[in-house]
Amino acid sequence: MGEYDFDRLTRYKRVDVLSKALDDENEHQRFKAVDALEAVALASGNTDLTARDILTQAAMQSAHEDVRLHAKIALKTLDTSQEDRTQKTDRNNGSQHLDAKRNSVQKPLREHHVEGRLLCELDEDCTTLIVRGSTISERNRPSATEGGFWDKEERVWRFPINRTSIESLKNGGVVLHPTVHCLCTSSQNTWAVGTRNKKWVKVFGDTHEIEDKLKQVPGSQWDSAERAWIIPFKADSLKRLIQIDGLYVSPFILD
Repeated sequence: MGEYDFDRLTRYKRVDVLSKALDDENEHQRFKAVDALEAVALASGNTDLTARDILTQAAMQSAHEDVRLHAKIALKTLDTSQEDRTQKTDRNNGSQHLDAKRNSVQKPLREHHVEGRLLCELDEDCTTLIVRGSTISERNRPSATEGGFWDKEERVWRFPINRTSIESLKNGGVVLHPTVHCLCTSSQNTWAVGTRNKKWVKVFGDTHEIEDKLKQVPGSQWDSAERAWIIPFKADSLKRLIQIDGLYVSPFILD
């Protein structure tokens, strides 16, 4: 087992040593090595992609499953940071890039629509389930549990995010988007899902048994209005979520 001064290695961008630390026999050391490589990649931006390349290779080829998963999360964090910088630059230039990006994100979701059928998906901020479709109206409320309401502006029905709502909608003939279907088919009743802007992860469901562990996740906070735990989309937070027994982490967080 090696002992590394990760602060110093990060400061001097010693990616060669950090790369070796990814194979350390101590899991904690491996996690810190991924974090350090992420920090180097963030600091380097597009001027030096060596750290990012090492993370990319680790995400695909590492012999350690924890390193592969953590590296994937780190890469997603880097992508989010890059998108934020790009969007800021575009706004300063008066570009419409952000609107175009939102449209491009929403378009694939609507490709799942079936003619004459209704589709259930998560809204952008993961606050409710939304049911949309070409034939939907305020009068034809989909079969679901109490708590649904008609959104006049968006022209969709909204329902609380829980298993009862999902299963009732499914049994009523509503098509479940894959991001919702994976929750319905999971064996857990507590789910972690990510907002589409990749800034937050929200934990819904019966969180009482894992509440103490959720409190230990960096940046976690309880939102009484949404009745969900809100967690920043950061590598150190996500790696703690993945390690919590009894919590289903949606694979779409990493998509």
